[in-house]
Amino acid sequence: MERLLDGYARGALDPYSHALVEAHLILSPENRDYVRNIEATIGEELEAVPSTRPQRAARDQVLAAIYAGGWYGRPRPPKIDPDLPEPLARLVGAPLSDLKWRFAAPGAREHRVFEGGGISASFIQVKPSRRLPQHTHCGIEATLVIKGAFSDHLGRYRRGDVAVADPSVDHSPIADPDGPCVCFVVAEGPPRLTGPLGRLLQRVFGG
Repeated sequence: MERLLDGYARGALDPYSHALVEAHLILSPENRDYVRNIEATIGEELEAVPSTRPQRAARDQVLAAIYAGGWYGRPRPPKIDPDLPEPLARLVGAPLSDLKWRFAAPGAREHRVFEGGGISASFIQVKPSRRLPQHTHCGIEATLVIKGAFSDHLGRYRRGDVAVADPSVDHSPIADPDGPCVCFVVAEGPPRLTGPLGRLLQRVFGG
């Protein structure tokens, strides 16, 4: 998670990871102080740069807009879905209920926002109490919970939480029983099935 927060504060993330972290900061106070500290360090570094270089906007002003749910320097869009933080709403321009969902796994649907350059960004909706197939990852995968909650062997994640997985994580997340779980996921490469289903596919297709 620190890698994402550092990249966000320094403006080094791809647009979809940036939107994920920004939405996390809106929904949860957990890492706001950490980001402020990084911003303060960057500010000190910028003060040492000759004034001929362009200066970035005031940190406090930018962060205040983020934490208030604003989008600094741009007009606010109409509120389109109470469950969608503004950075994610801007990616799709429609309520979650109007997205074009497709089958992803038994009990799970996906709306793909972007795929290219080695990353993908998607909304994932999982039915209550439904467990996803066991899998690991080709690279880093960041998952922001937008609605509901899910659990795996590493913990339980609720609205505003971010779960970060890498190739060392082999898990089978399960949605809470009291309602569907909706997440926004940015991943480096596709997931790789590792449970019984994955082994079956490997035998069938010789993977």
